[in-house]
Parts: sequence; C-alpha cells; structure tokens
Amino acid sequence: MAFEKPQNYLTEPAVRTIPDEDIIRHQPQWFREALAMPRESRRVTVDGTSIHYLRWGNNDASRPGILFVHGNGAHAYWFAFIAPLLADRYNVASMDLGGMGDSEWRKSYSRDTFAHEIGAVAFDAGLGPKPVVVGHSFGGFTTLMAGKHYGDRLGGLILADFTVRPPEEAREWFLNDRRRKPTHVYPDFETAKARFRLAPLQPCANGFIIDYIGALSLREIAVGENPGRRPSTEAGWTWKFDAELFNGLRMGDDHADIYRNLGCRGATIFGLESKDYDPASIAFLRKIAPEKPVFTVPGAQHHIMLDQPHAFAASVGALMAQWEAEGALD
Repeated sequence: MAFEKPQNYLTEPAVRTIPDEDIIRHQPQWFREALAMPRESRRVTVDGTSIHYLRWGNNDASRPGILFVHGNGAHAYWFAFIAPLLADRYNVASMDLGGMGDSEWRKSYSRDTFAHEIGAVAFDAGLGPKPVVVGHSFGGFTTLMAGKHYGDRLGGLILADFTVRPPEEAREWFLNDRRRKPTHVYPDFETAKARFRLAPLQPCANGFIIDYIGALSLREIAVGENPGRRPSTEAGWTWKFDAELFNGLRMGDDHADIYRNLGCRGATIFGLESKDYDPASIAFLRKIAPEKPVFTVPGAQHHIMLDQPHAFAASVGALMAQWEAEGALD
C-alpha cells in the first residue's frame, strides 16, 4: 500500500524510525540483475476495462506459474524485483488491479470485479494448467475473492499479511469512510516522489526499493485531464491510483467460510514484526483450515517483500515446490 498519508482504517501504533545512515540507498547487484531480467508488458480487457500486467518466464504453457497481486494503492512493479527470483523455475506475472498502476479506471469497483480481473490475468498470462495467486494485504483480500470464483481452476492461493477473520470480527476497511478527495497534484516529479509513503506507515531499511516503487507510483497530469473523473484544474504530478476506488467498497464477513472451503490449496504468510501478526489469528486460521500452512517471515513488517525480499521469494518458492510435488498444479 502506498499513499502520501497513511490510511485511517486501523489505528496506527507509534512507528519506530531507522537512522538515515542505516537506510540502504544504492541498488545492490541482485536488485539490478533482477530488474534487468527480460519481461513483457501486457494487457487484457476485463468487463470493458484494460488491465495491465507484467510477465517473466518462457512460452512453455505447461510450466507452473505464479501471479502476484499488490496491495491498496500499489502496482505491479512492487514485485518486479521478486518475480525474477522465481522465474528460473516458474512463469511469473504481476498485475495492476483496476484503478491502480497502469490499469484503466472503472466507474465503480467491487470485490467481484477485482476477482474477475485476477482470474482473467491468471488465465491469460500462460501460468500453467493451474496458476498460484499470491496477494499482499488488500491484494490478499481480492485474491481470496478470486479463490471464491475460480478456486477449482487455481493451484493455490497465498495470502501475504492479510488476516482472515471470523464473521463476528469482520472489518470493513472502506465502507463507512467519508468520500475520498482527489489525489494531490504536485508541481514537479521530484516533489511528488519525496511525498511517497508506505501505508500502514512503517520504516524500511531497503531504501533503494522504496525509491524504485515510489517513482513508478506517479503519473503526469495536465489541466483538464483525469480519466472518468472531474477534470484536474492543475498541472503536475500525482498518484496513479483512482482516489474514488474505495468509495463504498464492501469487503464482507464471509472470508473465513471462503478460506475454509477453497477449491485449491491455500496458505498464509505474516511478517513476524507486522501489526497483523497475532497468535490468536493464526490459531483461528489453523483451526478452520488445518491443512493450510500459516507461517511468519522474521525481520519483516507488513510489507514483507520490501523488508525481506529473498525470504519472501523463498517462502513462495517453497510452497510452490510442495504443491507441485503433490500434483496440485497439474
């Protein structure tokens, strides 16, 4: 998730800081090599809306595959340094949900439209007979909805730092919020990029990743532009996501039932230092679906792939290897 200000759907604890001298700004060799790996930029139309995604790998349609789904306000490039770590064995894609990244905006959004987008990309991208979908945070929610619609056609779902709650503890992140204002327009690119923040707010020592995804979170806008929304009265740079995306968006209270009855494999990963890591939540998941593993990544907060990119990729790879050995991806 990425905004100029943290979202208000949860109360934030005090945020620890990292001294400037401990933040890594130079791009290490592994990161440069990952970004240099060849990839394709593709589009697929879903319910009349053009959805953008990136793809790594080869043209072997029988090769197992993975689709990464980003969080609230984020975009496909949040996994552009993760996908290459897995592309030696799997075909991999990373998508922009509708209203975010380089996908088109809709007049309105629902959990079902997001699910249809995920299904369309998963089956368009050539990710094997039964793709595995990995969703982070809000992307975990939309991934779960995709499991509801397409579970029997998927190899598995991996929810990354998204908590499946019992009905009586269900949380509506957006439904009762006040209507969101248009995104702020900044006079120039550098000013806008300097306002990039993670949400929920957290420090990240891998500053080179923050610099990379922050720069790709922006779009230039001219006076009179704004696709399908009130024309902008300013020119400059603003965030790519549709500010009206979450107005009235219902999440529902049936997540536990969907997770329990998935027609495919399932697993959940939490950052050990994440605000969402809660032993009671983990115990609930293990109770309702004991066959679905739940585990943590040490040294990671909510944004697991930013804090511990190699451990995150290794976790996904380990689940893929297990499910592949069990024949779940055939």
